[in-house]
Amino acid sequence: MVRANFISSSFLHALSEMTEIILFTKPDCQKCDYIKARLPDGLDMRIVNTSEAEGLAEAAYYELLDRNLPILVVDDEVFEGAIIILNKLKGLAEGQ
Repeated sequence: MVRANFISSSFLHALSEMTEIILFTKPDCQKCDYIKARLPDGLDMRIVNTSEAEGLAEAAYYELLDRNLPILVVDDEVFEGAIIILNKLKGLAEGQ
């Protein structure tokens, strides 16, 4: 018996529509801690520690090394500033 695995077009569309959300932080950063303490529920996001080699490399990829943390990257759009970041995260959590 041969089984064919089919992926629905709606699933593929949803997969292509997924938003990548990355929060760049570092230890002993008050604004970073402020944002992390107030993250909205239900968001699929990664928190990247730029004090580690992998986090630093990823920050370099997004050309963020000369900027102050925290920084939010949504797909390829960069957001800076605690209030701006929190407002963007809340909007994403609410589906805006």
